[in-house]
Amino acid sequence: MNIKGYDYRRLFLLALLAGLTGCASLSEDQCVTGDWYGIGYSDGLQGRTEASLANHQEACAEYTITLNVDAYLQGREEGIALYCQPDNGYRLGRNGSQYNYVCPQHLAPRFLETYQQGRKVYLQEKQVQALEDEVELKTKEATAFAARIDHTEKRLVSEGSSSVERQKLLFKLRELEREQRFTKRELVELEHRLIREKAHLFDLE
Repeated sequence: MNIKGYDYRRLFLLALLAGLTGCASLSEDQCVTGDWYGIGYSDGLQGRTEASLANHQEACAEYTITLNVDAYLQGREEGIALYCQPDNGYRLGRNGSQYNYVCPQHLAPRFLETYQQGRKVYLQEKQVQALEDEVELKTKEATAFAARIDHTEKRLVSEGSSSVERQKLLFKLRELEREQRFTKRELVELEHRLIREKAHLFDLE
């Protein structure tokens, strides 16, 4: 890292400290202890942006404690180096975690590649889950139609029904049967889609 680049980065962070506001991020004990390297390392390891530094400064300012920017940046840089490893990129994408584009230039391309691979699997799993939910719902609809049809058929052949009542029941029965056929067709289409999406998920994994 060249000195000019480092100075510019530090000036940027100091500007953040002066101009940004946010929720208090550190306790009084943490501010007093002043393990700024460890705090920076933890932030880097979790992929937090440099704006976290402003939140820490705001928290500690309540206790009139000034953080060590150099130590924080050194720790954050080392934490970020581990965060930006390809395996972690895939894991984060696979879990649906957000990436805040914090990786340095020499690590970002490979990290993003694996992150996007993992995210594809995550999104495909969501798609499969959504289809499974639709299939379950449509199956329940088909079962409900079957029960209603059975109930209507029993009423149709029961004694004591007038011809007018039977005519209404017969019309209702035909309507239910049409709706049941339509629901079954939808269910078959959903099941076929589910098979295709599961196969695609298998290929991605």
